[in-house]
Amino acid sequence: MHRFACLLILLAGTLSAQQAPPAASQPSTAQAAPGTVTGRVFCQDTGQPGRFASVQLVSDNAATNRIFDAASIGKKFDPERDMAKVIDLAKKGKNLSTVTGLDGAFTLDKVPPGTYYVLAQLAGYQSPLRQFSQPEVVTADPAALAAVESSSPKIVVQSGQPIHADIQLERGASIGGTIHYDDGSPAPGVAPELMVLGKDGKWKELSSTGSAVPVGSDDRGHYRAYGLAAGKYAVKATLIPTGLNAMNGLGGSSPAQISFDDALVVYSGGAMWEKDIKPVEVGPGADVEGVDLIFPLDNLHSVSGSVVAKFDGHAVDTGNVALLDPDTKAEYRGAMIHPDGAFRMNNIPEGQYLLKVMGAADTDSAGSTEFDNDYLRMVRSKELKSYGEAEQSVTIKNDLSGLVMQVPDKAAAPVAVPKPPATPPAPSNP
Repeated sequence: MHRFACLLILLAGTLSAQQAPPAASQPSTAQAAPGTVTGRVFCQDTGQPGRFASVQLVSDNAATNRIFDAASIGKKFDPERDMAKVIDLAKKGKNLSTVTGLDGAFTLDKVPPGTYYVLAQLAGYQSPLRQFSQPEVVTADPAALAAVESSSPKIVVQSGQPIHADIQLERGASIGGTIHYDDGSPAPGVAPELMVLGKDGKWKELSSTGSAVPVGSDDRGHYRAYGLAAGKYAVKATLIPTGLNAMNGLGGSSPAQISFDDALVVYSGGAMWEKDIKPVEVGPGADVEGVDLIFPLDNLHSVSGSVVAKFDGHAVDTGNVALLDPDTKAEYRGAMIHPDGAFRMNNIPEGQYLLKVMGAADTDSAGSTEFDNDYLRMVRSKELKSYGEAEQSVTIKNDLSGLVMQVPDKAAAPVAVPKPPATPPAPSNP
């Protein structure tokens, strides 16, 4: 999905939570006067005010409040129209969020009557939303709303009445370390991804948006994630060759070039696969350092080839190729199919992989120069024919080239055969 669309969904959902509360929480009369909510935010570890903390009132039942259906993105998605609608609603919106002052105090004076949870967030302190893999809109995710319910004060706002709520924030734990190459040199500007081990034994990535995961490692390769709840964590880093760093030099005129096909993925503790991760256990409020990530420089190879239709051998012009773990089927690397059917992935560590083609198709963009990258070509072109998946095992010890992946026609959907009518019973003899 387009980044702008994702941002719009997040903003729209947040504003949806700030419109009228659900019917179950509204008073019987539509003319009920708004209430006022005041309070202060304190830091539990210091006893001092939580200065410039964000405060939001979350309705106890607002899952149905949406500005537009996210499923419509890519169908009738009109960015200008939908953003204008979001901005208009923001201007008319109720006063359900604010920021505390130097004394930690806050006031919300246009609050519709209803039942709310008072959610406060501040860098370095625990937030119930930090455990989710996306910047969750609490009204759109029952699990996120349940997390808010379990850790935030509950208030009932009555028509025209003031109510006061104080909040104490608990200091969170932190994880820090360096991201560097195996020759010791730092890898600056690499965005680490924090992962938490769930009760189901599966790893879940935490979003860097709205959480305490740093945007990127500093000039020495250092990173630090903070405000974490106690738990078992790991850190993932993806090295994406980019020309963006050149823009920080003299002149800053170099074009920004990014190659996702060359991305190199590593995990904390020296693991190259998610299945080999050794969890880092973090206690309440603990500061854990030395969780390093190291990018190897040797024994990296390339994999390249082409994707063709099995029935006549012509090159398909869109789709994805991925390298998977042959045991868990977890994806290690992915690349888009180019207009000539070619694909290439660089910086692949030695090992056994499963090479798989997904979403292969012929489109009306074949031979077109309209699009400057494969992503735009894939999302904006019209699909003419789609194909089934193809896969094969590969052993990577050296560079592999000339691989040909043949994708079959998609199997026709089975036709339901109507059941014959029941045979009426034979008449009995008198």
